[in-house]
Amino acid sequence: MNDISIAVKEISHKYPELAFRNVVFDDCEFILELKELCLKWYIEIIYGWNTDIQREKTKHELEKHKDDMRIIMINNKNVGVTTFYEEDGEYVVGLIMVHPDCQGLGIGTKIINEYINIAKREKKRINIKTYKLNPAKKLYERLGFKIYNEDNTHVYLKIEFND
Repeated sequence: MNDISIAVKEISHKYPELAFRNVVFDDCEFILELKELCLKWYIEIIYGWNTDIQREKTKHELEKHKDDMRIIMINNKNVGVTTFYEEDGEYVVGLIMVHPDCQGLGIGTKIINEYINIAKREKKRINIKTYKLNPAKKLYERLGFKIYNEDNTHVYLKIEFND
């Protein structure tokens, strides 16, 4: 069982209103729609928004992390997507997007807290990379993530459990 499978099992047990399913290639358009709803405003500022380019980037991400990506569901309705995996002995929250209609319900907090619990239990660092102006950065900091690096467009946050 991979890391996301363990996390999903624990989240579903604690929060039965949330369900998860494995991502399939046909989810590319749903994920692209989420990206457009959640991140277009910022991607447009940095790179300019081009739907075809974003579709290709989304397909690449889906192919690269297919085993680590899950669709978040409430009442059998797709409401988000999340990616969680281990890389170089550390955990990475690669992606977490919740549809704007479902933001503010604690979905992201519940999911990220479970990822943090896994990292804490395994005594491993957990990392998130996000756009500098992403409002979710405040959530990550509230949950204990600290900025350890930044570049022109992104901040890199972590929680250390390996000491």
